[in-house]
Amino acid sequence: MMNIRSMMISCYAAFISFIGWLMSGVKPRENQVTLLVSFQENAAALIHTYQQQANMTMKLTVLYTKHASAIEKDEPHLSFRYFHEKNPLHLIQCLYTMFKSKVVVTDNYFLMTSVLRKRPSTTCIQVWHANGALKKFGLEDASNSERSPRDIERFKRVYASFDYIVTGSDHMREIFKTSFGVNDERFLPTGVPLTDVYYEQHQPSLKLNNVPKGKKILLYTPTYRDFAMDGLVLPFSKEQLQTDLNGDYILLVKLHPAVKHLAKAETDGEWIFDVSDQPLYPLLCACDVLVTDYSSIVFEYALLEKPVLFFTYDLDTYREKRGLVDRYEDIIPGKACVTQDILLQELLHLNGSTNKERIKTFAEEWNQYSKGQSSQLLLSFIEQQLLLHKKRPASH
Repeated sequence: MMNIRSMMISCYAAFISFIGWLMSGVKPRENQVTLLVSFQENAAALIHTYQQQANMTMKLTVLYTKHASAIEKDEPHLSFRYFHEKNPLHLIQCLYTMFKSKVVVTDNYFLMTSVLRKRPSTTCIQVWHANGALKKFGLEDASNSERSPRDIERFKRVYASFDYIVTGSDHMREIFKTSFGVNDERFLPTGVPLTDVYYEQHQPSLKLNNVPKGKKILLYTPTYRDFAMDGLVLPFSKEQLQTDLNGDYILLVKLHPAVKHLAKAETDGEWIFDVSDQPLYPLLCACDVLVTDYSSIVFEYALLEKPVLFFTYDLDTYREKRGLVDRYEDIIPGKACVTQDILLQELLHLNGSTNKERIKTFAEEWNQYSKGQSSQLLLSFIEQQLLLHKKRPASH
């Protein structure tokens, strides 16, 4: 039986379809490209490379959600516009912008891309916001068992709108195939744009006020838990940092954008600090050890070849409610630590050389096609698409 939330989303989807039908006669501009952005890293990499290319014919419009608001800049050749998916006026404006575009690049599940499914004049490219996956998503999400057949069909309509899917490895391609229900014809092995910065020579600057100098940095990046939005379990207590770790470390906590205003880190301004508003890449470069769980951050962090620990205090619960990839414990480059004590022992006995080799192998496997030129390769492909009169139809 359809619940109220499902009915509301169905009405929302019907509204999108109706507006899409009304706009079906809108013709795209020959050089217009739109980025739909919910996480800024991929879009930022594409924009950075785009601005360095004098011979690009495309004109970029960037439509971004609240979580990606930091991406907006005052640039003469770029158009930025914030949108809220639940705002009808924003939705209509976004749909019109998409219909005026020859190419739409999206980084997430946006219901509005479903109107591009049978539109021959607009190509939709999915550049997923992660270069690997430890948790299940899409058609593989464990919570789908509680959804109606109408919900699943709606998901499939969105996934069918992806004419191309960017991938950084064969591993991720196989995950996309089952998660989106697509075949091999749709994949672009250009590598993932957000990884380009890891191949640059300069180190990014990180400004952290009131954080003591001379301490080793533990960076904790817990994943999004939709079943515990306001819950936060820290990997180490203040007492452990002071006593068991001999005062050598401080703990920085970066929360997922979706929960940083709901879950608050118990910071003390001395040993534990909330850095959720700081950009991710400089934090990953600055830290000595990453502590994470089921987050995809580890796939890009591994390119730095630095130690990582996995704090999986809710392993069984997460596996049941959300779903983890098969053989999760074998895939991660480290031990799944289900308690603080186990995690503490892993940190105390961290073997740098052994850990580094395992992380290096992990990085090579999951960043198979991401070699520092991913943004350039994808933009070149988009330029080619602008020359075509009709997109290659997506498989259904």
